[in-house]
Amino acid sequence: MARARLTYMSDIEREFVHEQVVRVLTEVGIAYNSPQAIDLLADAGAPVDRAALTAKIPWELVQRCLAQVPRRILLAARDPRHDVVLDDDAFACITDGTGTFMLDDLTGEIREGTAADMRKVMNLFDALPEVDYVWPSISARDLDSATAGLEIEAIAIAACSKHLQDEVRVPEHVAPLLEIFEAVAGASLYDRPIFSTINCTIAPLQHEREMTEASMMLARAGVPILVLPMPQMGTTGPMTVLGTCIVNMAELLSAVVLFELAAPGCAVISGVGAASAEMRSGLYLSGTPEVGLINAICIEMSHFYGLRVTGSAVSCDAKYINHQAGGEGMMTGLAAALAGAESMLAFSLLDGAQVVSLAKTMLDCDTVGAIRRFVREDPIDASTALFDDIAAIGIGGHYLGRRSTREFYRGGELWQPALWQRGPFESFAGTSLVRDAVDRVDEILATHVVPPLEEDVQRHIDGVIAGFARSART
Repeated sequence: MARARLTYMSDIEREFVHEQVVRVLTEVGIAYNSPQAIDLLADAGAPVDRAALTAKIPWELVQRCLAQVPRRILLAARDPRHDVVLDDDAFACITDGTGTFMLDDLTGEIREGTAADMRKVMNLFDALPEVDYVWPSISARDLDSATAGLEIEAIAIAACSKHLQDEVRVPEHVAPLLEIFEAVAGASLYDRPIFSTINCTIAPLQHEREMTEASMMLARAGVPILVLPMPQMGTTGPMTVLGTCIVNMAELLSAVVLFELAAPGCAVISGVGAASAEMRSGLYLSGTPEVGLINAICIEMSHFYGLRVTGSAVSCDAKYINHQAGGEGMMTGLAAALAGAESMLAFSLLDGAQVVSLAKTMLDCDTVGAIRRFVREDPIDASTALFDDIAAIGIGGHYLGRRSTREFYRGGELWQPALWQRGPFESFAGTSLVRDAVDRVDEILATHVVPPLEEDVQRHIDGVIAGFARSART
C-alpha cells in the first residue's frame, strides 16, 4: 500500500534537533512555577532551584518518562460510536479553538460569542461526520465568570456526543468536572475517558502554576493530556522556524516528564501550537508557510520521541471566507497530514483563531475530505493498474463503459466534495460558496438531533454547578 508522506529532515538533522532540545532541558532548564512540580522533579533526581521554582532535566529522566507514555490512546465519546483511538493507523480531525467572536457569514459583522452560539456550534459539530472529536470552538462571553469554567463543559457535553477536549485552568474546577464527566460516562475516566484536557505551556520555557496543577490532578484521574506549547516565532520564540521548534519540543518534553512523574502511564499527546508572530502588531498568525514547516518538524520530532501528535492546521489569518482562507487552510492541513500527525486541528476559525464561522466549518469539511483522500493508503498492484482495461480499450478508445470505471467511481476513487463547485460553469454562475454553506448549516441545524443526556444526569450536572456557585460565593 502506498501513502503520500512528507519527510522534512534527514536522520542526521533529526539528531541535531534532538541534541539542541537536550541542551535546552539540561543547560537552560524550565520554570515550573509550582512547588508540587518541583517536589516531584527533585524526588526523581532532577537538579532544582526551589526558590526560583525551576529545574534542569537530565536526559535519562526524560527517556524514563517517555517509555511510560502509552502508544495507543483512547479518546472515548459520550456516544461510543464516536470513540477515537490514536494509534499507528489514526488520522482524526478535531475542531479548533477557542474563538472570541462569531462571524455573520452574510453581513461580515462580528460580535462576542454567547452560550447560545456555543450550543449551535457544538450541535453542528455533532452532525458532521468529518469532525471526529471537539474543542468548544467559541468562548461564551455571557456566562457568569465564577462558574463559566464548569458551564462551558456542561454545555459542550450536552450539545455534542463526541469526545470533548478543553483546558481546565484552575485546580478548583477539577473535582466538580470529574463528577460531571463521570456521571455522563457512567464510569470512571480511566475506563471511559470522554474528556481530555489541554495543558498550554507558557513560552518561552515556562509552566503556568494553576493549569499545570489542575492537569496533574486530572492525569491522576485517568484524563488524557494534550500538551500544547505555543511559542511564536519572533516574540516568544526565536526568529527562525527551527529555533521555535526547539523551544516547542523542550516545553513539550518538560511537560511529559512532569505528568508521567505525577501519574505514571498517563496518556500524553504532543500538540503543535507553535506559530508565527505578525511582527508589526505581535498578533498570532496561524496560516503562514512557516506554520506548515513548524508542524512538519515538530510532528517528526514527536514521532522520534515515540509520541502521538496533534498538528495545527486548516486555520487561517484571512478575515473572511475567501481565496486566502482556502489557500492557507489547505497548505497547513497538508503539511500536518503528510508529516503523519495522528490527529489534526481543523474547522471553523478565521483571523488567527479569533473568529468562528459556521460557513467556514462546512467548507473546511471539504478541505478535510480532500486531505483525507490525498493521504489515503492505496494499493500499487494489478488491482489498480487495470492493465486488462488498457489492453482491451487499446489506442483511441474510451473507458466510460468499462465495469472497472463504474466500480472504482462508486468505491470512491474520485473524491466528491459536498460544497465545492464542479460541473458546468452555467450550473454555478452567480452562486456563492458562502451562501451555499450557510444554507447547508441552516438545513443541518434544523434537522439534526443530538442524543440528549438522561434527565437524572442533567439534574446532577446542574446540581454540581449550583453547588460550586454557592461555595464560590461564601
